[in-house]
Amino acid sequence: LNYDNLAGEKIKVEGYVYAGETGTTPVANAKVDVWHADDSGSYHPNSNGAASSYSTDQISLRGYVTTDQNGYYYYYTVYPGEYSGRTRHIHTNTTADGYSGVITQLIVPSLTGDQMTAAQDNIAQSLPACNQVTFTTVDGVPTTAFNYRLKTD
Repeated sequence: LNYDNLAGEKIKVEGYVYAGETGTTPVANAKVDVWHADDSGSYHPNSNGAASSYSTDQISLRGYVTTDQNGYYYYYTVYPGEYSGRTRHIHTNTTADGYSGVITQLIVPSLTGDQMTAAQDNIAQSLPACNQVTFTTVDGVPTTAFNYRLKTD
């Protein structure tokens, strides 16, 4: 997502998109839309609205990936920044034909010196605890896993 090489620590987010109540049936070709603030807490563009309303040179840290035949996805980006009233987070919208989509946020760990933690962020607190992700270094890159479960329409 960081095709403009904005400053920040490189991270990897990976996981699976599953279907059904058991969450064991992989969903191939699911689309995981992603957007977040840069390491200083600014969005690119720094305004509301669909990314399709902007030219590609105005957009950064926004995009999407699709799942493979096993429902697996991954993307590289930079550690998101915090901004007034919000802890660090990554927005996602996961969709697939024949399924209800899931719009949510991945709440990433606060860093030393941050102004707000997940425990102080009302939006973060309204999300399930599983949305608070942790990172483990894999091949030198902080990596987190997050799986989605889609409900059949």
